[in-house]
Amino acid sequence: MLSETVASRQARYPEVDLRHELLVGHPVQVLTDASAHALGLVVGTRGHGGFTGMLLGAVSQGVLHYARCPVIAVPSRPE
Repeated sequence: MLSETVASRQARYPEVDLRHELLVGHPVQVLTDASAHALGLVVGTRGHGGFTGMLLGAVSQGVLHYARCPVIAVPSRPE
């Protein structure tokens, strides 16, 4: 699924350097480590807590707290 998505985006936007990499580990740690070499990170806000839609999820909140680059938190679409 990831390969198909990347391929379709590369075909549509050939001028954008788009790469994908599959990493194993806790999402906050993996993304925080990657942030040391990134210009920015984009994370979703699909938290499923008591106030869905108002609060960040655990991963996006952890990344916002520990990242070493700018972070953009994008809310999920309403279902």
